[in-house]
Amino acid sequence: MMQTLKQAWWAPFAGVLALAQFWVGLAFIYGAGTSNVLDAESTAAGITLAFGGAGALAAGLWIRPRSRGLGNALVVAGAVLGAIWLWTVVMTPLAVVVIVGVVISQVHSTTPVAKTP
Repeated sequence: MMQTLKQAWWAPFAGVLALAQFWVGLAFIYGAGTSNVLDAESTAAGITLAFGGAGALAAGLWIRPRSRGLGNALVVAGAVLGAIWLWTVVMTPLAVVVIVGVVISQVHSTTPVAKTP
């Protein structure tokens, strides 16, 4: 697990975001912090989005050392799903940091490196 979080400077932020999304999903299941007025469809959508984002982030971090492109795509998808929870105040900035970090690391990895003789 520690190797997964050490692969890039933004990976610990992605881990924290995944945990936060998992927590939001649990909040929808147990009703903590959610309105009792929510209908079943809204609750199901919230659970699906929260656990889907957490799962995508975790899978992306786990796959990324072996398949960088797929891992990056999953991390970005999970972070986008984390950014929709605007009222949590912390998750959206974390999601932006993760997305920017993935983009920067992807651009940096495709930049040709000059070989020294």
